[in-house]
Amino acid sequence: MVPQPRPADHALTVPAWVDAGGHMTLRVLRPAPHTVRVRVSGEVDLSTARRLDEVLRSRIRGNAEEIVIDLSGVTFFSVAGLNSLLRAQLLADASGAHLVVEPGRSRAVRRLFALLPTDFDRVVNARMAG
Repeated sequence: MVPQPRPADHALTVPAWVDAGGHMTLRVLRPAPHTVRVRVSGEVDLSTARRLDEVLRSRIRGNAEEIVIDLSGVTFFSVAGLNSLLRAQLLADASGAHLVVEPGRSRAVRRLFALLPTDFDRVVNARMAG
């Protein structure tokens, strides 16, 4: 059973499935009215991407006008994670929300974004190059 997201600022630790061998932590913050920041750290793979989907979906469908996804703490980022971001972008576009993806200095995220260029609104290429 997967726990449901909780409102307001909180941290969620999502243990990996038995065969995944890792974990992911999500921290949801509200730095300003109508703005949600989701900090992702750890491993985003097939077993943890579903939880990322759930949290992003619930925040996009809420009253947030801007959703910032901070991936700077990600140590492993698979195509399943990229698919989660693409689904979030589609949901944000449909609801009129603004989605911001910040890869930070995560080598795992930067590597995948370099291999599979994306069209996220604010994936900052200067950060990725540095």
